[in-house]
Amino acid sequence: MKSVLPIFFSLFLSTLFISPMCKAQANTIKVETYNQSLPLWGATWTPQAGSANGYHPSFYTGFAMRAQFPEKIHLRVGRGNQTRMTVILDDQTINDYLFDLVKRDQFYKKLVGANGINRPLVTLVSDKQGKAFPHMQYFNQVVESSIYGIKDFVTMAQASAVTPEMTYAKGLSTLKALNPGRVFMLKLNLTESFNRWKLQIQRTLAEKDPSTYFKTNPAETLVAIETLLWSRINFVEKPSQLIITQLEETAALALQNADVEFLDSALKLFKLVTGNKYNFQVLNQNNQFQSPFQCDDLQNCFLIYPEFTTIYPTGSVMESTRDSVGNVINTYSTPGLWKFLNYPGREVDNIRDEPYYGWIPKMDYEAAGNGFHNPGVRMGGMNKAVKSAMNIPATHNTLWAVKRGGVSHGCLRLSSGHTWEMRHILPVENSKMIQVYFFGNDPKDFDLFDVNGDGKLEVMGVEYLISYGLAGNDNIARREGKDLDVNEGKKLEFYTNLYGSRSVFTQDADGKYIFTNPSISQPSHLDFKRKKIANRLTLPGDYRLYEQTYEQDKIQLYTPTLGTLSESISTELKLFIRLMGRVRGCAPSSNKSQCGEAAFDQEAKTIIR
Repeated sequence: MKSVLPIFFSLFLSTLFISPMCKAQANTIKVETYNQSLPLWGATWTPQAGSANGYHPSFYTGFAMRAQFPEKIHLRVGRGNQTRMTVILDDQTINDYLFDLVKRDQFYKKLVGANGINRPLVTLVSDKQGKAFPHMQYFNQVVESSIYGIKDFVTMAQASAVTPEMTYAKGLSTLKALNPGRVFMLKLNLTESFNRWKLQIQRTLAEKDPSTYFKTNPAETLVAIETLLWSRINFVEKPSQLIITQLEETAALALQNADVEFLDSALKLFKLVTGNKYNFQVLNQNNQFQSPFQCDDLQNCFLIYPEFTTIYPTGSVMESTRDSVGNVINTYSTPGLWKFLNYPGREVDNIRDEPYYGWIPKMDYEAAGNGFHNPGVRMGGMNKAVKSAMNIPATHNTLWAVKRGGVSHGCLRLSSGHTWEMRHILPVENSKMIQVYFFGNDPKDFDLFDVNGDGKLEVMGVEYLISYGLAGNDNIARREGKDLDVNEGKKLEFYTNLYGSRSVFTQDADGKYIFTNPSISQPSHLDFKRKKIANRLTLPGDYRLYEQTYEQDKIQLYTPTLGTLSESISTELKLFIRLMGRVRGCAPSSNKSQCGEAAFDQEAKTIIR
């Protein structure tokens, strides 16, 4: 079978991608068509009957994957008010992707009265002409589009007519197509990274004994561990004796200028400190599964795998701080290392009563109530110029958009679509959700990351220039925005206010933003729940700003039929709304308990009867 697999595989894909028009009147909608129908930034609507104070609940209608392995998820906020969410794409996540899309497609149709249900569970919000808010329709059409062939493939897979290699390849290609600019095919050069680390260790340990240095310098131990491969280790535990011993051995070989022996030891250390992060398979160019570690030749050792990174503009506390050269910048209430909290009876998906939270999960990581939630602020009265600049429908009079700056009591605010997407990416089960770490940088520190695996660190950012004020200081007025500015043509001014005007960045001849000698945070177990950072480093040199395209808000607004929206909704309705963030489907070959589908199905049975 292996000898003919590449040929059969190519022929199979050609039937899915090259000849979609062979079917009469085939649905050929693309995700780009969906994006073109959406506002540039934020979500908009016109309130309908059944809303509470003009707000409606919603559910996610985007195309991110679900990640069931907490250790493969990285959440980090950095200077510039953005949150990066990076997910290592293991083979299980990729294999389940198409089946998850189809399960959501079927479930959403069931909500509105299709698929044999006795009565609709939701009524979709419409505009003034009675046309349904189109996000669910677009989601369904993309899933059913012959351009992507998702449903056809799922049908074939359920009939055992495809191989595991085909499932992986189709899942990954579709994930890339539906999430443009957010899926990266990495080829990380471990040999280069380890050799840079060797030079660093030689400078650090000049005239020092590795066998005693790391035992007495816990902060330097963490620096040494994390810098084996910049930005992708993120070590959170107290180093075990086994790790310390391996670190001492690797450092000793570095001091001896050993070659192959050093690289072999460094690879062992890397695998020790990353644990199960990279314990999965990838599909190579010959359509065969292999380890992501390609290190038979240690002089040419690579880590090759796909990764998902998305960056969300983020609102922060209404306070400021000063950096080392006196710039006044936004601050955060919760630097350090955190985990999501479990509330008895509410779990991580805390559905608040107040309508301005939009009945979107508020995911807390600090007991004082700080966490991720929706913008918490809306605006009305957009003029024609603003609507035109932001592609807002003429019939919509309400805008939900996050402020990239000080706006909250202490939480981190995301757009409504991004809050739902974050919840969708996170594991289904509460027990796994509370294993996910959140890395909060010191507010003066940047998020430096090698997003595409080319060996070059960049300052993470996102194309999002909205600013606005608040209507007042009391609780209600703080939920209404004023003086909306989309900052069209004022990007430099916006970034000067955001990052600081003095000795922070310059522009090169191409207009790209270059940051000089940025500082970074390395949150670790030393900072767990402590609102501080023990390890802060300054990286000498110039680093370009990476600006990811804003992922447009993909949410469907609705009015539920299970209860009435008010300032205090029923427990039954909260459970239903919470369920919308847990919809899960998996491949036929997946263990339904491990992949989360069994947990969702069981919960759905108790709520939807």
